[in-house]
Amino acid sequence: MHEQAAHTFEEALRERGISLERLSAEEMSALDGDGYVVMPRIIDPDWLADLRTAFEAGCEKSGSPVVKESGTRHVDDLINRGPVFERAYTHPRVLSAIHHVLPDGFRVGQLGGRDPLPGYGQQGLHADWTVRAKGEPFRAVTAIWLLDDFTLENGATRVVPGTHLLLGPPPKSFADPASRHPDQKIIVANAGSVLIFNGHLWHSGTSNRSDRPRRVLQYTFVARNEFRYPRNKVADPERLSPGALYLLAV
Repeated sequence: MHEQAAHTFEEALRERGISLERLSAEEMSALDGDGYVVMPRIIDPDWLADLRTAFEAGCEKSGSPVVKESGTRHVDDLINRGPVFERAYTHPRVLSAIHHVLPDGFRVGQLGGRDPLPGYGQQGLHADWTVRAKGEPFRAVTAIWLLDDFTLENGATRVVPGTHLLLGPPPKSFADPASRHPDQKIIVANAGSVLIFNGHLWHSGTSNRSDRPRRVLQYTFVARNEFRYPRNKVADPERLSPGALYLLAV
């Protein structure tokens, strides 16, 4: 079942101009065992500059609620904000990692941009998807595109390796933002990298204790047949590539 579905999904992407790239043994092992992988140098310098410009333009857009009570700047509706963001959710190498976790096919679930302001960003540990029953396949993967360096001081994502294999949610005590898991790891990586993690992995943002931004794009992908997740609204489908339309399930 998995092999046939995977083959069909890869063929559908290829027919629409997207060819998945082969992952290394180390990358597959990290996704399977740890529940996450960091891919460096995915965003080239020119594209990174364009993404930062587009991020700031989205934050400055008149009437857009970009700073919420959490103290985080938000940029939403990235599907309808131009091709610079489409290039991210159609990136063959990143899609290959997502396909490794969701082999029966997937679609874009949610796209957004976030930037925790200094003094904000600390969250309790959580997973992006509900708990699984024994034997149930994974249902979601999150890709975080680093527009700024991830450091120990600026609110980088923390993960608890291996927790995607657990069937239950994090204990309630870890919902407290101040809580610390003994096995947690804060991701340190350069701007231009992409952090990809299983949606069932325990993770959270940490506090931005620096005076610098920590801008990211956060893209969630869900199993293609997942009906519990809303579909994105596309204002101008003719602007998008065939591969993008397929991934958006439009």
